[in-house]
Amino acid sequence: MYRIECDDKTLHDIRDENYTLLSPKVSLELNKTGNLDFGILPSHPEIGSIQKLCSRIAVYDDEELLYAGRPTTDEADFYNYGQVSCEGELAFLLDSVQRPKERGRTYNFEPISTNIDIFRSIINEHNVQAGESKKFEIGIIDIDSVSIENFDANYENTWDLLNSKFINVYEGYLRVRHENGRRYIDYVKQFGQDSTQEIRFGENLLDLKRYVKAEDIVTAIIPIGKNNVTVRTANGHNGTDYIYDSTAVELYGWIYQKVDFSEVNDPDTLLAKAKEHLKTCVNLAITIELTAIDLHLIDVDIDRIKLGDIVRIVSPLHHLDRNMMVSKREYNLTEPSADKITLGDTLSCLTEKQAGLQKGSEQQKNSIASSEEEIKNNMEYLAVKVETTYAGMNVISEQMQQLGTGTSDMLAKVQEMEVNINNLTELSTATQKSLTELDKTMQESIQGLITRIETLEKGGEEA
Repeated sequence: MYRIECDDKTLHDIRDENYTLLSPKVSLELNKTGNLDFGILPSHPEIGSIQKLCSRIAVYDDEELLYAGRPTTDEADFYNYGQVSCEGELAFLLDSVQRPKERGRTYNFEPISTNIDIFRSIINEHNVQAGESKKFEIGIIDIDSVSIENFDANYENTWDLLNSKFINVYEGYLRVRHENGRRYIDYVKQFGQDSTQEIRFGENLLDLKRYVKAEDIVTAIIPIGKNNVTVRTANGHNGTDYIYDSTAVELYGWIYQKVDFSEVNDPDTLLAKAKEHLKTCVNLAITIELTAIDLHLIDVDIDRIKLGDIVRIVSPLHHLDRNMMVSKREYNLTEPSADKITLGDTLSCLTEKQAGLQKGSEQQKNSIASSEEEIKNNMEYLAVKVETTYAGMNVISEQMQQLGTGTSDMLAKVQEMEVNINNLTELSTATQKSLTELDKTMQESIQGLITRIETLEKGGEEA
């Protein structure tokens, strides 16, 4: 059961009609602040308690904290019905500024050597400026550690700085976590847990969309290292200041981009890093987005699907059987059946055709298994039809004997049924033969796909 509190005062509890909000909805999304929207009647006992930017709004699912944030806007119509919007606790990071305080190998007067050191320093700087109610304790940091010599800010607010210098650079997710009355901020690679619930076509899968984006493709890069070092003198290179992917150039033409490697001062190292970077530049971004419902609403013994959880998706229609992360979770607090779960998965591939191959031989095997299962089900269905037809013939024969009639119409029906039996038997035999041929063909196809994938994953020929 959901309930909403404002500064520990009840705003919403369906057990008391005086404390019921209108259409309260929570929307949570990875690396977003999250939001809560609701309507409120002018007769609500706590309508005057909601103070913009100051009040703490908390949403609970039984005793579990589902959302916490602050009200930002409210409006009222002609009849004084209110509408309130709230933003999540990550929005507190909008209230502090990161000043440029670089001092050699320090940031904000704290020694740094890695990106993790900088993250800690940024949060500490936020806490210096923020009030007690908006501070974060530094929690779990499990992103890959990267050595950094210099780092500087330019009066960005903390949220914008973290987005541009961390979320868009290092794989990971910002997460607010509450434990023992303390608020932690984590930076983690896996936001949630591995869900025991599955989403399946025909059960709880509502929609599937695929997006293909090509605007970020680069086919040639000019790498620049420390002190303007280039790759001209790198061993094994052709003396130019750029590298390119010949396959990508053939597909998309010449698209250049300068890339800075400020920590590299050796041409050979610069060339190696540039080649690795180029592999990511030539690929299309293909995103698969699913919308589903949570079966926990039907059976409480099934684990609830939460933001960041890893969920298995099975849809033979879309040749899809893979684990995907919940990228967005929407809760309708008064109509749980309208909840929405969005799962996103991004593939990086040179072409859309390769994207299909990138799904790998495992999906092809899954497709074969689905096809085999479908054929077996068809054969079982045919067997039932044959048995049913025989039963029908026996009933008609008995009726003919009982009635003592030789009606030509009934004889015609018997003959028609005999023809149907023969056709069904032939179809069953043909289906069995198709199963054998399909298995052989698909196995040969898988081997060919595996060979192509291994070739394509090398990133094409570079010069």
